[in-house]
Amino acid sequence: MSRLPLKRRVAYPLAACLVALLAGIFGGSSPAPAAEREFVQHLIGEPVSLDPAKASDVFADQVMWLLYDRLTQLSADGSRMEPALAERWEQSADGLTYTFTLRRNAVFHDGTPVDANAVKISYERQYLAASPFYSAAPPNAYERVLQGLIKEVRVVDSHTVAITLHYQRPHQFAIVSIVSPQALKRFGGHLTRTPVGTGPFRLDRWEGERIVLTPFAESWRGRPKISHAVFVILSDSQAALEGLERGEFDLVRDVPAQRLERLAASPSVRLVKTGGLNLRFLGMHMERAPLKDRRVREAIVRAIDLDRLATHHGRGTMLAARGPLPPGSQGYDPQLRQPTYDPERSRSLLQEAGVATGLTLRLLYNASLEYWSEAVQAIRADLRKVGIGVELLGVRDWKTFHEERKKAAHDLYLFGWAVSTPDPERFLLPLFHSQSSDNFGRYGNPKVDDLLTQARQPMEDARRLRLYREVTRLIGADIPAVFLFHTITFTAHSARVAGLTLNHYGWPLDKLTTVEMR
Repeated sequence: MSRLPLKRRVAYPLAACLVALLAGIFGGSSPAPAAEREFVQHLIGEPVSLDPAKASDVFADQVMWLLYDRLTQLSADGSRMEPALAERWEQSADGLTYTFTLRRNAVFHDGTPVDANAVKISYERQYLAASPFYSAAPPNAYERVLQGLIKEVRVVDSHTVAITLHYQRPHQFAIVSIVSPQALKRFGGHLTRTPVGTGPFRLDRWEGERIVLTPFAESWRGRPKISHAVFVILSDSQAALEGLERGEFDLVRDVPAQRLERLAASPSVRLVKTGGLNLRFLGMHMERAPLKDRRVREAIVRAIDLDRLATHHGRGTMLAARGPLPPGSQGYDPQLRQPTYDPERSRSLLQEAGVATGLTLRLLYNASLEYWSEAVQAIRADLRKVGIGVELLGVRDWKTFHEERKKAAHDLYLFGWAVSTPDPERFLLPLFHSQSSDNFGRYGNPKVDDLLTQARQPMEDARRLRLYREVTRLIGADIPAVFLFHTITFTAHSARVAGLTLNHYGWPLDKLTTVEMR
């Protein structure tokens, strides 16, 4: 696999000499040159867009995290809401209306002030067809979620906005970024390459594989101390980790287990444990002829030794999955267990289905991820033992993965999902509702759809969680996927970075406003 040449940080001998000379004359120390104060973060794939209404891929999210703010943001562990553009809020007695008081010192990158109308526009453009800034194409990333969640967004006064929900789910206030209405007017309602938010950084340029952000001096969080935040797109994760050790990167997320020991021993690298609310799974394309038969799907699950996969390949960072929810999620049912490893039963099921011989399945996956590549080899070996052939369709990056996925020329696909809060809806609705664009396997069960819809209505948490447990049992019975494992994720950063705290996703909690480069 080819490696993208990285722009190395270079020293400037003459400038360095002058700095040293002046320091010797006048005393004290001088700040590092601007080139040495860049914070360079790795992206394994290219963002689809930098318009928060249109993008929800993890690559765009990492960049937009620095460009935009929401009314609230989640705490580092994802357990509670903390102030962001809203400095405080009040909740109605029924728990369905939140009245937010906005910061008076918040302004957008274009100099216009943040007010309640901007909040109303930013929400409604994503789901309300009557909004003058609504557009259906490209699809809105959170349209379905917000349509079901938001009953009304009401401007109380210039810096007070009230949002009434159909059901209690306040953590969703931390997913909607607030954008400049003036920018929407100027750029025809689309901010894909012209993002204008309130974040501590603004877009300077997006050229090829580099996205460069510059500090926004008027940020309500304060001006960042670094000179630039640079995102380098590089599909080869091994090359990115090597670049981290050479000082070419300052932050690399999702470190593979097989790299942890080496990085832990490196004096130039620090490892931080992040995440845990995730799922890695082998999806099945339910419209492919062999996979329409539940017996074949069960045979696939029973053929794969999940405990060995998690233990051997995870090197202590993986937990074999039992169902679609990780143990840390609300609604997790410890009694739920997908069909257990049983190669003999697998062969019997294939015999009953009339495909004991000659069955070959095509498995699509992102080959740039080391642990994905290891996992597919183990999966293929296990399936071969019961008579199922596997043709591996490895692609070079996530962009190509999704291009190939849309062609539907595969039977199986390896994918992952991660969330920042323990709400089971964040897993179950996007992955298993029949109308969800993230339901890549085209699984559909009217009862599952109905229960997911019911769970969004106002009700006590205990009842809602019972509905989600029933959903997981139905999904487990239908077997639309092999639920492989949950990972304990690690993020690596350069030892020269001071003051860095990471959130649940492995992103800078303070959006790089207080971080310094040693």
